[in-house]
Amino acid sequence: MNISDVMLIDPLNDVRWDSFVENHPYGTIYQHSSWMKVIALTYKHARPLCFAIEDQERNIRAAIPCFIVESRLTGTRIVSLPFSSYCDPLVEDTKDLAKLLDRIIREAENISASYYELRPFWNQDLIKDGRLKPHNYYKIHILDIKDGFEKVERAFPRDIVKSRKRATKSGLAISQGCSEQDLKEFYFIHASMRKRLGFPIQPYNFFKNMWEILYPKGYLTLILAKWNKKTIGGFVLFKFKNIVTHEFGSSIQKYLDKKPNHFLLWSAIELACTKGYHYFDFGKTPPENEGLLNFKRRWGAKMYDLPYFYYPEVKGMMSLEQNSLKHKLLRSIGKHMPLSLAKITGRIAYHHLG
Repeated sequence: MNISDVMLIDPLNDVRWDSFVENHPYGTIYQHSSWMKVIALTYKHARPLCFAIEDQERNIRAAIPCFIVESRLTGTRIVSLPFSSYCDPLVEDTKDLAKLLDRIIREAENISASYYELRPFWNQDLIKDGRLKPHNYYKIHILDIKDGFEKVERAFPRDIVKSRKRATKSGLAISQGCSEQDLKEFYFIHASMRKRLGFPIQPYNFFKNMWEILYPKGYLTLILAKWNKKTIGGFVLFKFKNIVTHEFGSSIQKYLDKKPNHFLLWSAIELACTKGYHYFDFGKTPPENEGLLNFKRRWGAKMYDLPYFYYPEVKGMMSLEQNSLKHKLLRSIGKHMPLSLAKITGRIAYHHLG
């Protein structure tokens, strides 16, 4: 395979890149330079680069965006892409994919990376290269909303409709976040929820960079559930092309009887339908979380496998299953930390993850 056809480009500054992503059938928010800027600004241990093939007119024909992730604790690896649920290779045939993989593997060897990780979804059936080892663990739920909210709503089960009515009767109201103060209110709830579950807490700058980069371009919406003027829950939604993605969602546990999650999700799906989007992405879920899998299914979403692929072997933090001893131990420690310490620990930990 002739890897001389593959070149390295800077997706954050190449003027061709975003147009290529926006017009490619598998282009999503995760390959867009705006999202990659969020990652690069937040996590200094991750450096963006992109392997690309040009046509005769020097237009980008095929590409795989990546980050080189370097850490003294967790080693060096190449990931497409870190801190992202999925990132399809922007290719449409196996020949271009093989060329790009050859070049990525050569780069991994040159920098002594311990592995390469590819996270496809929409075009995962194209990944047939025997060098990549699949790890079929996460699930993802997608709701088809092309036919509008009236049809989508008719498919909701009775208990979901009742929960939405209960939320309305309890005085819940939805508002769209429009300031950094709104973002801070959401982040406090989000950090508290992560600490309660024992998960590491993302640094606030991750959300601030999202707000400053994605929100002005219309790629991010923050919706908040208010009760007696108090924010008790919120969703961060990504909007790009024909997909709305439920990227982050949190609520205050003691107000769960008011059904803020049902109310927020109902409002998010209705908003996506009203704006003419075709799909609502509920995000990825580990298979051990049967309650969450069932919750997403009851909204009419279809569940799909979300395999990650590795070279030369399956390894790294993302390949660890949440029922593993290491995961359980870390979560047990995280649950018993004070929130202030958990934030500091999470900020440190995330600079070795990805």
